[in-house]
Amino acid sequence: MNQVVFITGASSGIGHALAQELAPKGIALALAARRTDLLDSLCENVRQSGGEATALTCDVGDQAQVKQAIADTVARFGRIDLAILSAGIGGPTNAADFKTEKFQRLLQTNLLGVAFCLEELLPLMRQQGGGTIAAISSLAGDRGFPGSAGYCATKAALSTLFDGLRAELKALGVNLVTIEPGYVLTPMTESFGKMPFMMQADEAARLILQRLERGDRVIRFPFAASAFMKLMRILPVSLFDRIAAKRRPIKVN
Repeated sequence: MNQVVFITGASSGIGHALAQELAPKGIALALAARRTDLLDSLCENVRQSGGEATALTCDVGDQAQVKQAIADTVARFGRIDLAILSAGIGGPTNAADFKTEKFQRLLQTNLLGVAFCLEELLPLMRQQGGGTIAAISSLAGDRGFPGSAGYCATKAALSTLFDGLRAELKALGVNLVTIEPGYVLTPMTESFGKMPFMMQADEAARLILQRLERGDRVIRFPFAASAFMKLMRILPVSLFDRIAAKRRPIKVN
């Protein structure tokens, strides 16, 4: 039986690049996203590369749609061996004019969207005897930065959630993998201009797949950006606040 891979956020960015990298490998792909036209085009590209794919129109912030997308995948392919939860959104956080509605939108997609997938995938993978769930967080979760506090908070929560679940689920046969990239060139980031250590989406996808195959539980890249964020994480609050006060707001990826 061919391996079955379920990918959210597949219509663009890293999710799209992952599908293209997997297309020629004889893997059955279940591709979920909101934009049906882009999914249909991607599925056609996968088929032309010799792969098998089905398009699933799904907003991960809607629990009913997530439930249906995963049910449709199982009905089509019988199982899900690997789920890569790539759907995510960015957006600024204005400290002086904080709006719960904007923060809630980030939470709904970046955190609850993953939680909705976990609720459906975990019993399925336990029943079928195992599987892997990888979620794309961000290096931005290491510390909150001016201008993107809400986004950073959702990614910090996602990474912490996976940290807390990983060991227990490993004992039950389900592997959790946290993926924490730095800046990756996607439709969401292309307007940012030149950003530090920016990677191409296809380059990021290849690295992710290599390290998933290697069995890594946390995938952070690129190295220089990861090291910088680790340094930011351990800075004393007084020093970090002085640096943050002098910086222009960081754009989210």
